[in-house]
Amino acid sequence: MITKPITCAHHGAYLIPFGAALFLLVSCIPYRDIEVNDVTVDNIVMQGTKMILDFSANVHNPNRAFTLHSAEGDIHLGKQLFATAQLIQSISIPARSEDRFSGQLQLNIKDLIAALQLGFDAKSWELESFLFSGEMKVKSALMKKRFSYINVPLNHLVNIPK
Repeated sequence: MITKPITCAHHGAYLIPFGAALFLLVSCIPYRDIEVNDVTVDNIVMQGTKMILDFSANVHNPNRAFTLHSAEGDIHLGKQLFATAQLIQSISIPARSEDRFSGQLQLNIKDLIAALQLGFDAKSWELESFLFSGEMKVKSALMKKRFSYINVPLNHLVNIPK
């Protein structure tokens, strides 16, 4: 018994093997770690229960260009939710680059009593007391990737000059 492959009028059956081969090819491309250093908060603007943080970081990207599409999460002070954080605008990082890049985060203060006790001057806060849990989504031409963080001390992620 001779069988023929089932194909549509436009040879669509060949798309699946081609797509699988492309996926395998892309996943075999060497990928080197991206280095992010010296993340600092350069400016803080209070707007009621919201804080807008201007930040900058040194980024060494030995790979293809990518975009930090989104970043969001929760900031806890002890076991209490203190604030939520969200990247305001995507950040594009060129291929094979080493430079300082900047962006903005919006913090929505959820625990006003703790904020009042700490004082609204974030430069005086002890960052090691805060824990961050959230995720970042990175997108390049052929790939999307999520990076998750669970209970990372804030002083391991950012520096606020005093």
